[in-house]
This record gives sequence, structure tokens and C-alpha cells, in this order.
Amino acid sequence: MAQESPKNSAAEIPVTSNGEVDDSHEHGFNREEFGYNADTQKLLAKNGETLLGAINFFIASVNTLVNKTIEDTLMTVKQYESARIEYDAYRTDLEELNLGPRDANTLPKIEQSQHLFQAHKEKYDKMRNDVSIKLKFLEENKVKVLHNQLVLFHNAIAAYFAGNQKQLEQTLKQFHIKLKTPGVDAPSWLEEQ
Repeated sequence: MAQESPKNSAAEIPVTSNGEVDDSHEHGFNREEFGYNADTQKLLAKNGETLLGAINFFIASVNTLVNKTIEDTLMTVKQYESARIEYDAYRTDLEELNLGPRDANTLPKIEQSQHLFQAHKEKYDKMRNDVSIKLKFLEENKVKVLHNQLVLFHNAIAAYFAGNQKQLEQTLKQFHIKLKTPGVDAPSWLEEQ
């Protein structure tokens, strides 16, 4: 909900501005009096759409971080916890068998338990390494992504409210954001081939 609120508010700016421009033309107001206002409203609508593009990119990037990267790390941690529990269980079984008598019946069980213990120890060690790598990557990625996205968000908002169209467009170029032209659908993957 917090992600949608700024997006929805910003989306209303170009719609309202476009509506006001249409209203001034429909009612036949004096062009000399309202021409400047209509041009200003058109620019405001265009800048609003540009700002909305920046906000959508910001929200999409933060969503990716939260819903993909962090979720993937949490899944790896859960797998690590499961591997640890299995490893502990097989280690305990092996220790109990080693404390008991060694005869023709128990030696195969000890050997099988040793193989199972070793397989689960390797799985546990691998998962521990995976968690360590993913947590390190997540920390680096989180800081970098959040920093870049906050710079984008700040620059776009500042340029918009300063009325600096060139700076707003430059901010989008800096972050490689391409806006969709209204009314034009993107080519399908077949058309791009």
C-alpha cells in the first residue's frame, strides 16, 4: 500500500493536467488569455508523466530487491536450517552407534550411518557457504540498489518541483529509464526478432 500511494498520486497529475487542457479548449476560452496556461498545463502533464516513470522505476527496483533478492536469501537460509537439522540427526545417530557394541550386526549399520553422516555434513557445509555468500551479496546489493534508487527518486522529485524539464529528463537518461509513449504498445518478442 505504501508503494502504491506515491505512484497513484503522481499518476493523477498528468490526468488532471490533461483534463484541464481539454476543458479550456472545449469551452472556447480566449486563446490569448489562456494560451500560456494551456502550454504550462501541457508541460506539467508531460513532466508529470516523466516523474511517474521515475517513480514506477523506483518502486519496481525496490520491489525486486524485497520480493526477489531478499526472498531468495531467506529461502536459502531455510534450506540451511533444514540441512543443519538433518546433519545433527545423522551425527547423533552415528555417535550412538559408536558408543554401542561392535559386532557383525552393528558394523554395517555404523558404516551406513557414517556414509549418511558424511553426505549430510557435505550438504550442510555447502548450504552454510551458500548462505554466507548470499548474505554478503545481499548486503552489498541492498546498499547499492537503495542508494542508487534514492538518488534517482530525489533527483527526479527535485527536478519536477523545480520545473526543470531538462534535469528531469537527464535523470531518467542517467538511470537508463525509457518511458513508454502513450497509446503505443511495445513490439512483441516476435516483432523484435
